[in-house]
Amino acid sequence: MSEFAVCSSVFLWSFLETGLLLGLFLPAEKMLILTSILVSKGKVSPYCFVACMGIGTFLGYTVSYFLGALFGRRVFERMKVSHDHLERAESFVKKWGEVGIVIGRFFPVVRAVLPVLVGSFKPNFWVFSAFNAIGAILWALSYLFVGNLIISLFSLIIKESKFVFLLLLFFFGVFLLWRRYGKNKKLF
Repeated sequence: MSEFAVCSSVFLWSFLETGLLLGLFLPAEKMLILTSILVSKGKVSPYCFVACMGIGTFLGYTVSYFLGALFGRRVFERMKVSHDHLERAESFVKKWGEVGIVIGRFFPVVRAVLPVLVGSFKPNFWVFSAFNAIGAILWALSYLFVGNLIISLFSLIIKESKFVFLLLLFFFGVFLLWRRYGKNKKLF
């Protein structure tokens, strides 16, 4: 698969996950982790990966923001969300919204719903966009870290395979002892 095809897939999936609420059904983590491993192996440019993922998720959040601004309140009311709950959510978004836009991106279901919720309260679009951009870049960079970590762990496991095998055997033995004698049973 070419680098262009991989980066296009990263862009599209990042956009669809956050832009059309598909993240509720098809979170992008598995595909992004696999792609970040390709980046760590040198098969895909890290600049291409971060740019495509960052731009895709930024645009997805922007579309969701406008969907929330246009339809958000009515959708929440049709879902029979109480006025009190909406008031509390609005005060949370006003108090923590900017930081929540950045942090919320790291939680799969929250990532899909947060921009619609924020958009439904119609905060300043430029402030939202600034924090959206920061969150998109941090989210993309975090996947580079994950890909490098996975490659490092696999390399260590392969390099120290005898030790890892003995360690797994030890923990399996401890688990079997716990199953046999643990769980509210006295050992002696």
